[in-house]
Amino acid sequence: MKHWIGILWVCLSLASCLSQPQGDEALLAKLDQMIENRKEYQQTMERKIRLLRKSIEYESNDTLRLERMEALFQLYRTFRIDTAYYLALQRLELAKKLNQREWIDQAHMNVADALNKRGSADMALQVLEQIDSTAHREQSNYYYYLLHTTTLSLYEKENNGPVQEKYREQLKRYKEHLIAICPLGSQGWVSNQCGLLNMRGETDEAIRLLLDYFQDTPSDHPDKAQMEYLLAELYLEKGDREQARHWLIQASITDIKEAKKVYMSLQRLAMMLYEEGDVERAYRYITCSLEDISFGKARYRLENIANYLTIIHAAHDSHTRSLHHTAIALVILLVLIVLVLIAAYWVVHSRNTLLQASKRSLAEQNEQLQQLTERLIRMNEEVRESNHIKEEYIGMLFNTCSNYICQAETTHKRLLKAARTGTLADVNALLHTPETDGFKSFITQFDTIFLSIFPDFIESFNQLLRPEEQIHPKEGELLTPDLRIYALIRLGITDNAKIAAFLHYSLQTVYNYRLRMRSRALNDGHELVEKVKRLCVK
Repeated sequence: MKHWIGILWVCLSLASCLSQPQGDEALLAKLDQMIENRKEYQQTMERKIRLLRKSIEYESNDTLRLERMEALFQLYRTFRIDTAYYLALQRLELAKKLNQREWIDQAHMNVADALNKRGSADMALQVLEQIDSTAHREQSNYYYYLLHTTTLSLYEKENNGPVQEKYREQLKRYKEHLIAICPLGSQGWVSNQCGLLNMRGETDEAIRLLLDYFQDTPSDHPDKAQMEYLLAELYLEKGDREQARHWLIQASITDIKEAKKVYMSLQRLAMMLYEEGDVERAYRYITCSLEDISFGKARYRLENIANYLTIIHAAHDSHTRSLHHTAIALVILLVLIVLVLIAAYWVVHSRNTLLQASKRSLAEQNEQLQQLTERLIRMNEEVRESNHIKEEYIGMLFNTCSNYICQAETTHKRLLKAARTGTLADVNALLHTPETDGFKSFITQFDTIFLSIFPDFIESFNQLLRPEEQIHPKEGELLTPDLRIYALIRLGITDNAKIAAFLHYSLQTVYNYRLRMRSRALNDGHELVEKVKRLCVK
Protein backbone atom coordinates (compact mmCIF):
# COMPACT_ATOMS: atom_id res chain seq x y z
CA MET A 1 0.00 0.00 0.00
CA LYS A 2 2.85 2.38 0.83
CA HIS A 3 4.25 1.67 -2.62
CA TRP A 4 1.05 2.81 -4.31
CA ILE A 5 0.77 5.86 -2.07
CA GLY A 6 4.33 6.76 -3.08
CA ILE A 7 3.46 6.39 -6.76
CA LEU A 8 0.39 8.58 -6.32
CA TRP A 9 2.44 11.17 -4.46
CA VAL A 10 4.91 11.26 -7.36
CA CYS A 11 2.04 11.68 -9.83
CA LEU A 12 0.52 14.51 -7.78
CA SER A 13 3.92 16.12 -7.42
CA LEU A 14 4.38 15.99 -11.18
CA ALA A 15 0.96 17.55 -11.62
CA SER A 16 1.94 20.27 -9.20
CA CYS A 17 5.17 20.80 -11.12
CA LEU A 18 3.19 21.67 -14.21
CA SER A 19 1.71 24.62 -12.37
CA GLN A 20 5.15 25.92 -11.33
CA PRO A 21 7.51 27.85 -13.56
CA GLN A 22 10.31 25.65 -14.80
CA GLY A 23 12.97 27.66 -12.94
CA ASP A 24 11.07 27.54 -9.65
CA GLU A 25 10.57 23.80 -9.96
CA ALA A 26 14.33 23.32 -10.31
CA LEU A 27 14.85 25.53 -7.24
CA LEU A 28 12.22 23.56 -5.30
CA ALA A 29 13.99 20.34 -6.22
CA LYS A 30 17.25 21.87 -4.97
CA LEU A 31 15.52 22.99 -1.76
CA ASP A 32 14.10 19.49 -1.24
CA GLN A 33 17.60 18.05 -1.55
CA MET A 34 19.05 20.61 0.85
CA ILE A 35 16.34 19.87 3.43
CA GLU A 36 17.20 16.18 3.18
CA ASN A 37 20.88 17.01 3.79
CA ARG A 38 20.42 19.84 6.29
CA LYS A 39 22.16 17.79 8.96
CA GLU A 40 25.39 18.36 7.06
CA TYR A 41 24.96 22.15 7.17
CA GLN A 42 24.14 21.90 10.88
CA GLN A 43 27.31 19.89 11.51
CA THR A 44 29.35 22.51 9.65
CA MET A 45 27.88 25.23 11.86
CA GLU A 46 28.53 23.17 15.01
CA ARG A 47 32.19 22.70 14.02
CA LYS A 48 32.53 26.45 13.49
CA ILE A 49 30.96 27.08 16.92
CA ARG A 50 33.25 24.57 18.63
CA LEU A 51 36.34 26.17 17.16
CA LEU A 52 35.22 29.63 18.26
CA ARG A 53 34.37 28.37 21.76
CA LYS A 54 37.79 26.82 22.12
CA SER A 55 39.46 30.03 21.02
CA ILE A 56 37.47 31.88 23.73
CA GLU A 57 38.41 29.34 26.39
CA TYR A 58 42.09 29.61 25.55
CA GLU A 59 42.05 33.40 25.26
CA SER A 60 43.47 35.18 28.35
CA ASN A 61 42.79 38.72 27.15
CA ASP A 62 39.29 39.72 28.32
CA THR A 63 38.86 42.33 25.61
CA LEU A 64 39.61 39.79 22.89
CA ARG A 65 37.38 37.28 24.65
CA LEU A 66 34.57 39.85 24.65
CA GLU A 67 35.00 40.44 20.93
CA ARG A 68 35.01 36.72 20.16
CA MET A 69 31.94 36.20 22.35
CA GLU A 70 30.23 38.81 20.17
CA ALA A 71 31.11 36.76 17.07
CA LEU A 72 29.86 33.59 18.81
CA PHE A 73 26.63 35.35 19.77
CA GLN A 74 26.02 36.28 16.13
CA LEU A 75 26.28 32.60 15.22
CA TYR A 76 23.96 31.50 18.01
CA ARG A 77 21.29 34.19 17.52
CA THR A 78 19.94 32.37 14.43
CA PHE A 79 21.01 28.86 15.50
CA ARG A 80 20.06 28.33 19.15
CA ILE A 81 18.37 31.21 21.00
CA ASP A 82 18.64 29.88 24.56
CA THR A 83 22.39 29.47 24.22
CA ALA A 84 22.61 32.92 22.62
CA TYR A 85 20.73 34.39 25.60
CA TYR A 86 23.05 32.82 28.19
CA LEU A 87 26.06 33.85 26.14
CA ALA A 88 24.74 37.44 26.10
CA LEU A 89 24.42 37.39 29.91
CA GLN A 90 28.01 36.10 30.23
CA ARG A 91 29.15 38.81 27.88
CA LEU A 92 27.30 41.42 29.96
CA GLU A 93 29.08 40.23 33.14
CA LEU A 94 32.46 40.36 31.40
CA ALA A 95 31.71 43.85 30.03
CA LYS A 96 30.75 45.06 33.51
CA LYS A 97 33.95 43.55 34.80
CA LEU A 98 35.91 45.56 32.24
CA ASN A 99 33.72 48.57 33.09
CA GLN A 100 33.53 49.82 29.53
CA ARG A 101 30.27 51.64 28.75
CA GLU A 102 30.18 50.77 25.07
CA TRP A 103 30.75 47.08 25.78
CA ILE A 104 28.08 47.08 28.46
CA ASP A 105 25.57 48.74 26.13
CA GLN A 106 26.47 46.28 23.38
CA ALA A 107 25.97 43.35 25.78
CA HIS A 108 22.57 44.76 26.84
CA MET A 109 21.60 44.91 23.18
CA ASN A 110 22.62 41.24 22.80
CA VAL A 111 20.41 40.33 25.78
CA ALA A 112 17.47 42.26 24.30
CA ASP A 113 18.04 40.62 20.93
CA ALA A 114 17.93 37.13 22.48
CA LEU A 115 14.89 37.99 24.63
CA ASN A 116 12.98 39.19 21.58
CA LYS A 117 13.77 35.99 19.70
CA ARG A 118 12.70 33.95 22.71
CA GLY A 119 9.30 35.61 22.45
CA SER A 120 9.73 38.14 25.28
CA ALA A 121 9.41 41.38 23.32
CA ASP A 122 8.23 43.34 26.39
CA MET A 123 11.29 42.30 28.42
CA ALA A 124 13.53 43.05 25.46
CA LEU A 125 12.08 46.55 25.23
CA GLN A 126 12.68 47.07 28.96
CA VAL A 127 16.33 46.08 28.57
CA LEU A 128 16.73 48.49 25.66
CA GLU A 129 15.19 51.33 27.71
CA GLN A 130 17.85 50.75 30.39
CA ILE A 131 20.56 51.81 27.96
CA ASP A 132 21.43 55.43 28.60
CA SER A 133 20.98 57.91 25.81
CA THR A 134 24.43 58.67 24.51
CA ALA A 135 25.89 59.73 21.21
CA HIS A 136 27.04 56.15 20.71
CA ARG A 137 23.51 54.78 21.25
CA GLU A 138 21.92 57.31 18.91
CA GLN A 139 24.35 56.36 16.17
CA SER A 140 24.05 52.61 16.76
CA ASN A 141 22.38 50.77 13.87
CA TYR A 142 22.10 47.70 16.08
CA TYR A 143 20.22 49.57 18.82
CA TYR A 144 17.58 51.01 16.47
CA TYR A 145 17.37 47.72 14.59
CA LEU A 146 16.45 46.08 17.91
CA LEU A 147 13.92 48.80 18.71
CA HIS A 148 12.42 48.23 15.26
CA THR A 149 12.27 44.40 15.48
CA THR A 150 10.95 44.47 19.07
CA THR A 151 8.25 46.95 18.16
CA LEU A 152 7.42 44.87 15.09
CA SER A 153 6.94 41.83 17.35
CA LEU A 154 4.57 43.81 19.56
CA TYR A 155 2.76 45.13 16.47
CA GLU A 156 2.19 41.62 15.11
CA LYS A 157 0.82 40.38 18.46
CA GLU A 158 -1.48 43.38 19.04
CA ASN A 159 -5.15 43.12 18.05
CA ASN A 160 -6.20 46.57 19.22
CA GLY A 161 -6.43 48.94 16.25
CA PRO A 162 -5.31 52.21 17.89
CA VAL A 163 -2.41 50.47 19.66
CA GLN A 164 -1.37 48.87 16.38
CA GLU A 165 -1.42 52.28 14.72
CA LYS A 166 0.81 53.64 17.49
CA TYR A 167 3.29 50.82 16.89
CA ARG A 168 3.10 51.47 13.16
CA GLU A 169 4.08 55.12 13.66
CA GLN A 170 6.98 54.04 15.88
CA LEU A 171 8.16 51.62 13.20
CA LYS A 172 8.05 54.42 10.66
CA ARG A 173 10.15 56.71 12.90
CA TYR A 174 12.68 53.95 13.54
CA LYS A 175 13.02 53.35 9.81
CA GLU A 176 13.56 57.06 9.19
CA HIS A 177 16.19 57.22 11.92
CA LEU A 178 17.98 54.13 10.58
CA ILE A 179 17.99 55.66 7.09
CA ALA A 180 19.55 58.78 8.57
CA ILE A 181 22.33 57.02 10.48
CA CYS A 182 23.14 54.21 8.02
CA PRO A 183 25.70 54.87 5.28
CA LEU A 184 24.04 55.78 2.01
CA GLY A 185 23.61 52.68 -0.18
CA SER A 186 24.42 50.23 2.61
CA GLN A 187 22.29 47.19 3.31
CA GLY A 188 20.67 48.83 6.35
CA TRP A 189 19.90 51.99 4.39
CA VAL A 190 18.40 50.06 1.43
CA SER A 191 16.26 47.68 3.48
CA ASN A 192 14.82 50.47 5.64
CA GLN A 193 14.30 52.72 2.62
CA CYS A 194 12.39 49.90 0.92
CA GLY A 195 10.30 49.37 4.03
CA LEU A 196 9.48 53.07 4.22
CA LEU A 197 8.56 53.22 0.53
CA ASN A 198 6.29 50.22 0.99
CA MET A 199 4.55 51.88 3.94
CA ARG A 200 3.90 54.88 1.70
CA GLY A 201 2.42 52.64 -1.01
CA GLU A 202 5.40 52.97 -3.35
CA THR A 203 5.97 49.19 -3.59
CA ASP A 204 7.25 49.17 -7.17
CA GLU A 205 9.90 51.73 -6.32
CA ALA A 206 10.90 49.70 -3.26
CA ILE A 207 11.26 46.54 -5.39
CA ARG A 208 13.33 48.39 -7.98
CA LEU A 209 15.64 49.78 -5.31
CA LEU A 210 16.12 46.41 -3.63
CA LEU A 211 16.70 44.56 -6.91
CA ASP A 212 19.35 47.08 -7.95
CA TYR A 213 21.13 46.61 -4.64
CA PHE A 214 20.71 42.84 -4.73
CA GLN A 215 22.35 42.51 -8.14
CA ASP A 216 25.59 43.95 -6.75
CA THR A 217 25.49 41.87 -3.55
CA PRO A 218 27.98 38.97 -3.28
CA SER A 219 26.50 35.49 -2.84
CA ASP A 220 28.11 35.10 0.62
CA HIS A 221 26.62 38.30 2.03
CA PRO A 222 25.53 37.64 5.66
CA ASP A 223 22.17 39.35 5.11
CA LYS A 224 21.43 37.74 1.74
CA ALA A 225 18.50 35.68 3.07
CA GLN A 226 17.03 38.75 4.78
CA MET A 227 17.04 40.72 1.52
CA GLU A 228 15.51 37.79 -0.41
CA TYR A 229 12.77 37.50 2.18
CA LEU A 230 12.13 41.25 2.01
CA LEU A 231 11.79 41.01 -1.78
CA ALA A 232 9.24 38.21 -1.34
CA GLU A 233 7.22 40.37 1.07
CA LEU A 234 7.27 43.30 -1.34
CA TYR A 235 6.04 41.12 -4.22
CA LEU A 236 3.31 39.72 -1.97
CA GLU A 237 2.31 43.27 -1.13
CA LYS A 238 2.14 43.97 -4.85
CA GLY A 239 0.10 40.79 -5.50
CA ASP A 240 2.73 39.07 -7.64
CA ARG A 241 2.63 35.56 -6.13
CA GLU A 242 4.89 34.01 -8.74
CA GLN A 243 7.79 36.35 -7.96
CA ALA A 244 7.04 36.15 -4.25
CA ARG A 245 7.27 32.36 -4.38
CA HIS A 246 10.53 32.58 -6.31
CA TRP A 247 12.20 34.79 -3.69
CA LEU A 248 10.80 32.75 -0.81
CA ILE A 249 12.44 29.69 -2.34
CA GLN A 250 15.72 31.59 -2.70
CA ALA A 251 15.53 32.80 0.90
CA SER A 252 14.76 29.28 2.15
CA ILE A 253 17.73 27.87 0.27
CA THR A 254 20.02 30.51 1.77
CA ASP A 255 18.66 29.92 5.29
CA ILE A 256 19.14 26.14 5.05
CA LYS A 257 22.61 26.57 3.58
CA GLU A 258 23.65 28.88 6.42
CA ALA A 259 22.24 26.35 8.95
CA LYS A 260 19.82 28.90 10.38
CA LYS A 261 17.20 27.52 12.72
CA VAL A 262 15.34 30.78 13.22
CA TYR A 263 13.72 31.90 10.00
CA MET A 264 10.38 32.74 8.39
CA SER A 265 10.99 32.00 4.72
CA LEU A 266 10.32 28.26 4.66
CA GLN A 267 7.10 28.39 6.65
CA ARG A 268 5.75 31.25 4.51
CA LEU A 269 6.69 29.22 1.42
CA ALA A 270 4.90 26.19 2.89
CA MET A 271 1.71 28.20 3.33
CA MET A 272 1.93 29.54 -0.22
CA LEU A 273 2.42 26.03 -1.66
CA TYR A 274 -0.50 24.80 0.42
CA GLU A 275 -2.70 27.53 -1.07
CA GLU A 276 -1.54 26.44 -4.53
CA GLY A 277 -2.49 22.80 -3.88
CA ASP A 278 0.96 21.29 -3.26
CA VAL A 279 -0.10 19.86 0.11
CA GLU A 280 2.56 17.17 0.35
CA ARG A 281 5.47 19.56 -0.14
CA ALA A 282 3.84 22.17 2.11
CA TYR A 283 3.57 19.58 4.88
CA ARG A 284 7.23 18.62 4.57
CA TYR A 285 8.32 22.26 4.62
CA ILE A 286 6.20 23.22 7.62
CA THR A 287 7.39 20.11 9.47
CA CYS A 288 11.01 21.04 8.72
CA SER A 289 10.36 24.59 9.96
CA LEU A 290 8.84 23.27 13.17
CA GLU A 291 11.82 20.97 13.79
CA ASP A 292 14.32 23.77 13.18
CA ILE A 293 12.49 26.33 15.28
CA SER A 294 12.10 23.81 18.10
CA PHE A 295 15.82 23.10 17.91
CA GLY A 296 16.62 26.81 17.90
CA LYS A 297 14.21 27.54 20.82
CA ALA A 298 12.73 30.50 18.92
CA ARG A 299 9.48 30.73 20.84
CA TYR A 300 8.31 33.84 19.05
CA ARG A 301 8.37 31.90 15.79
CA LEU A 302 6.38 29.01 17.26
CA GLU A 303 3.30 31.19 17.53
CA ASN A 304 3.48 32.00 13.83
CA ILE A 305 4.11 28.44 12.75
CA ALA A 306 1.35 27.02 14.95
CA ASN A 307 -1.36 28.65 12.83
CA TYR A 308 0.20 27.37 9.60
CA LEU A 309 0.87 23.91 11.02
CA THR A 310 -2.73 23.31 12.10
CA ILE A 311 -4.12 24.20 8.69
CA ILE A 312 -1.50 22.31 6.69
CA HIS A 313 -1.58 19.28 8.97
CA ALA A 314 -5.35 18.99 8.60
CA ALA A 315 -5.04 19.35 4.83
CA HIS A 316 -2.24 16.78 4.77
CA ASP A 317 -4.30 14.29 6.78
CA SER A 318 -7.21 14.81 4.40
CA HIS A 319 -4.85 14.51 1.46
CA THR A 320 -3.34 11.31 2.89
CA ARG A 321 -6.79 9.82 3.46
CA SER A 322 -7.72 10.75 -0.08
CA LEU A 323 -4.55 9.10 -1.36
CA HIS A 324 -5.30 6.07 0.79
CA HIS A 325 -8.80 5.77 -0.62
CA THR A 326 -7.50 6.36 -4.11
CA ALA A 327 -4.84 3.70 -3.60
CA ILE A 328 -7.48 1.23 -2.37
CA ALA A 329 -9.63 2.05 -5.40
CA LEU A 330 -6.62 1.57 -7.67
CA VAL A 331 -5.76 -1.75 -6.04
CA ILE A 332 -9.35 -2.92 -6.48
CA LEU A 333 -9.29 -1.71 -10.06
CA LEU A 334 -5.98 -3.48 -10.67
CA VAL A 335 -7.36 -6.69 -9.14
CA LEU A 336 -10.39 -6.45 -11.41
CA ILE A 337 -8.13 -5.81 -14.39
CA VAL A 338 -5.99 -8.82 -13.43
CA LEU A 339 -9.11 -10.98 -13.11
CA VAL A 340 -10.37 -9.74 -16.48
CA LEU A 341 -6.94 -10.45 -18.00
CA ILE A 342 -6.93 -13.94 -16.47
CA ALA A 343 -10.42 -14.58 -17.84
CA ALA A 344 -9.41 -13.19 -21.21
CA TYR A 345 -6.28 -15.34 -21.17
CA TRP A 346 -8.36 -18.41 -20.34
CA VAL A 347 -10.80 -17.63 -23.16
CA VAL A 348 -7.97 -16.96 -25.62
CA HIS A 349 -6.14 -20.08 -24.45
CA SER A 350 -9.30 -22.19 -24.84
CA ARG A 351 -9.94 -20.77 -28.27
CA ASN A 352 -6.33 -21.24 -29.19
CA THR A 353 -6.54 -24.87 -28.07
CA LEU A 354 -9.66 -25.35 -30.18
CA LEU A 355 -7.96 -23.59 -33.06
CA GLN A 356 -4.91 -25.83 -32.73
CA ALA A 357 -7.16 -28.88 -32.65
CA SER A 358 -8.99 -27.57 -35.71
CA LYS A 359 -5.68 -26.97 -37.45
CA ARG A 360 -4.51 -30.48 -36.63
CA SER A 361 -7.83 -31.88 -37.86
CA LEU A 362 -7.61 -29.82 -41.04
CA ALA A 363 -4.01 -30.92 -41.51
CA GLU A 364 -5.04 -34.55 -41.12
CA GLN A 365 -7.96 -34.08 -43.48
CA ASN A 366 -5.69 -32.26 -45.90
CA GLU A 367 -3.18 -35.09 -45.71
CA GLN A 368 -5.95 -37.64 -46.26
CA LEU A 369 -7.27 -35.56 -49.15
CA GLN A 370 -3.79 -35.37 -50.60
CA GLN A 371 -3.38 -39.12 -50.28
CA LEU A 372 -6.80 -39.61 -51.84
CA THR A 373 -5.84 -37.23 -54.65
CA GLU A 374 -2.62 -39.12 -55.25
CA ARG A 375 -4.56 -42.38 -55.21
CA LEU A 376 -7.08 -40.98 -57.67
CA ILE A 377 -4.23 -39.77 -59.88
CA ARG A 378 -2.67 -43.23 -59.78
CA MET A 379 -6.06 -44.81 -60.45
CA ASN A 380 -6.60 -42.45 -63.38
CA GLU A 381 -3.18 -43.34 -64.70
CA GLU A 382 -3.94 -47.02 -64.20
CA VAL A 383 -7.30 -46.58 -65.92
CA ARG A 384 -5.67 -44.77 -68.82
CA GLU A 385 -3.00 -47.44 -68.99
CA SER A 386 -5.59 -50.18 -68.72
CA ASN A 387 -7.66 -48.58 -71.45
CA HIS A 388 -4.60 -48.27 -73.62
CA ILE A 389 -3.68 -51.93 -73.02
CA LYS A 390 -7.23 -53.00 -73.68
CA GLU A 391 -7.32 -51.04 -76.91
CA GLU A 392 -4.05 -52.62 -78.06
CA TYR A 393 -4.92 -56.16 -77.09
CA ILE A 394 -8.53 -55.96 -78.27
CA GLY A 395 -7.15 -54.90 -81.67
CA MET A 396 -4.76 -57.84 -81.54
CA LEU A 397 -7.61 -60.17 -80.56
CA PHE A 398 -9.77 -59.00 -83.46
CA ASN A 399 -6.86 -59.30 -85.87
CA THR A 400 -6.01 -62.81 -84.64
CA CYS A 401 -9.63 -63.89 -84.77
CA SER A 402 -9.96 -62.46 -88.27
CA ASN A 403 -6.85 -64.38 -89.40
CA TYR A 404 -8.12 -67.59 -87.83
CA ILE A 405 -11.51 -67.13 -89.52
CA CYS A 406 -9.88 -66.47 -92.91
CA GLN A 407 -7.65 -69.54 -92.53
CA ALA A 408 -10.63 -71.65 -91.45
CA GLU A 409 -12.67 -70.52 -94.46
CA THR A 410 -9.80 -71.22 -96.86
CA THR A 411 -9.27 -74.68 -95.39
CA HIS A 412 -13.00 -75.35 -95.48
CA LYS A 413 -13.23 -74.43 -99.18
CA ARG A 414 -10.22 -76.57 -100.09
CA LEU A 415 -11.70 -79.48 -98.14
CA LEU A 416 -15.05 -79.12 -99.95
CA LYS A 417 -13.33 -79.02 -103.34
CA ALA A 418 -11.26 -82.04 -102.49
CA ALA A 419 -14.34 -83.88 -101.33
CA ARG A 420 -16.22 -83.19 -104.59
CA THR A 421 -13.48 -83.80 -107.08
CA GLY A 422 -10.85 -85.77 -105.25
CA THR A 423 -10.47 -88.95 -103.38
CA LEU A 424 -10.27 -89.65 -99.70
CA ALA A 425 -6.51 -89.64 -100.01
CA ASP A 426 -6.61 -86.09 -101.29
CA VAL A 427 -8.69 -84.97 -98.32
CA ASN A 428 -6.33 -86.74 -95.92
CA ALA A 429 -3.33 -85.10 -97.55
CA LEU A 430 -4.99 -81.71 -97.35
CA LEU A 431 -5.68 -82.13 -93.67
CA HIS A 432 -2.02 -82.95 -93.02
CA THR A 433 -0.72 -79.97 -94.99
CA PRO A 434 1.46 -77.85 -92.63
CA GLU A 435 0.07 -74.34 -92.00
CA THR A 436 1.55 -71.35 -90.25
CA ASP A 437 1.89 -71.95 -86.46
CA GLY A 438 -0.94 -69.79 -85.07
CA PHE A 439 0.20 -69.81 -81.41
CA LYS A 440 3.71 -68.69 -82.28
CA SER A 441 2.21 -65.84 -84.31
CA PHE A 442 -0.01 -64.98 -81.36
CA ILE A 443 2.95 -64.85 -78.97
CA THR A 444 4.92 -62.68 -81.37
CA GLN A 445 2.01 -60.23 -81.62
CA PHE A 446 1.70 -60.22 -77.79
CA ASP A 447 5.39 -59.39 -77.40
CA THR A 448 5.22 -56.69 -80.05
CA ILE A 449 2.14 -54.99 -78.58
CA PHE A 450 3.51 -55.23 -74.98
CA LEU A 451 6.84 -53.62 -75.90
CA SER A 452 5.03 -50.93 -77.85
CA ILE A 453 3.11 -50.09 -74.67
CA PHE A 454 6.12 -50.52 -72.33
CA PRO A 455 9.23 -49.92 -74.46
CA ASP A 456 11.50 -49.61 -71.37
CA PHE A 457 10.19 -52.74 -69.66
CA ILE A 458 13.27 -54.93 -70.25
CA GLU A 459 15.69 -52.22 -69.03
CA SER A 460 13.52 -51.39 -66.01
CA PHE A 461 13.09 -55.08 -65.15
CA ASN A 462 16.82 -55.70 -65.29
CA GLN A 463 17.36 -52.93 -62.69
CA LEU A 464 15.47 -55.16 -60.28
CA LEU A 465 17.98 -58.00 -60.82
CA ARG A 466 21.57 -58.38 -59.80
CA PRO A 467 23.93 -57.25 -62.56
CA GLU A 468 25.18 -60.77 -63.31
CA GLU A 469 21.63 -62.11 -63.45
CA GLN A 470 20.12 -59.60 -65.88
CA ILE A 471 18.20 -60.92 -68.92
CA HIS A 472 18.96 -59.86 -72.49
CA PRO A 473 16.82 -61.39 -75.32
CA LYS A 474 18.68 -62.94 -78.22
CA GLU A 475 18.82 -61.33 -81.62
CA GLY A 476 15.45 -61.61 -83.33
CA GLU A 477 13.77 -62.39 -79.99
CA LEU A 478 11.47 -59.85 -78.33
CA LEU A 479 10.78 -61.37 -74.91
CA THR A 480 12.17 -64.46 -73.20
CA PRO A 481 9.81 -66.88 -71.42
CA ASP A 482 10.89 -65.33 -68.06
CA LEU A 483 10.23 -61.81 -69.29
CA ARG A 484 6.91 -62.86 -70.84
CA ILE A 485 5.68 -64.26 -67.50
CA TYR A 486 6.51 -60.95 -65.75
CA ALA A 487 5.02 -59.02 -68.70
CA LEU A 488 1.71 -60.71 -67.89
CA ILE A 489 2.23 -59.86 -64.21
CA ARG A 490 2.79 -56.21 -65.24
CA LEU A 491 -0.56 -56.38 -67.08
CA GLY A 492 -2.18 -57.52 -63.85
CA ILE A 493 -2.32 -61.29 -64.42
CA THR A 494 -0.62 -62.78 -61.32
CA ASP A 495 -2.32 -66.15 -61.00
CA ASN A 496 0.07 -68.97 -62.05
CA ALA A 497 -2.76 -71.07 -63.57
CA LYS A 498 -3.90 -68.23 -65.81
CA ILE A 499 -0.34 -67.46 -66.85
CA ALA A 500 0.25 -71.18 -67.65
CA ALA A 501 -2.97 -71.36 -69.71
CA PHE A 502 -2.13 -68.16 -71.60
CA LEU A 503 1.42 -69.24 -72.51
CA HIS A 504 0.65 -72.96 -72.95
CA TYR A 505 3.07 -73.78 -70.11
CA SER A 506 2.59 -76.26 -67.35
CA LEU A 507 1.77 -74.85 -63.90
CA GLN A 508 5.05 -76.21 -62.53
CA THR A 509 6.99 -74.50 -65.30
CA VAL A 510 5.48 -71.13 -64.42
CA TYR A 511 6.20 -71.72 -60.74
CA ASN A 512 9.82 -72.64 -61.45
CA TYR A 513 10.35 -69.55 -63.63
CA ARG A 514 9.00 -67.26 -60.91
CA LEU A 515 10.99 -68.96 -58.15
CA ARG A 516 14.19 -68.72 -60.17
CA MET A 517 13.57 -65.04 -60.90
CA ARG A 518 13.02 -64.21 -57.20
CA SER A 519 16.41 -65.72 -56.43
CA ARG A 520 18.02 -63.47 -59.03
CA ALA A 521 16.40 -60.28 -57.72
CA LEU A 522 18.14 -57.51 -55.77
CA ASN A 523 17.38 -57.26 -52.06
CA ASP A 524 14.16 -59.06 -51.12
CA GLY A 525 12.84 -61.20 -54.00
CA HIS A 526 9.42 -61.53 -52.36
CA GLU A 527 8.69 -57.92 -53.30
CA LEU A 528 9.55 -58.53 -56.95
CA VAL A 529 5.92 -58.86 -58.06
CA GLU A 530 4.91 -55.55 -56.43
CA LYS A 531 7.91 -53.78 -57.91
CA VAL A 532 7.10 -55.16 -61.38
CA LYS A 533 3.57 -53.84 -61.13
CA ARG A 534 5.00 -50.33 -60.68
CA LEU A 535 7.42 -50.52 -63.60
CA CYS A 536 7.09 -48.05 -66.48
CA VAL A 537 4.42 -46.03 -64.71
CA LYS A 538 3.93 -42.74 -66.56
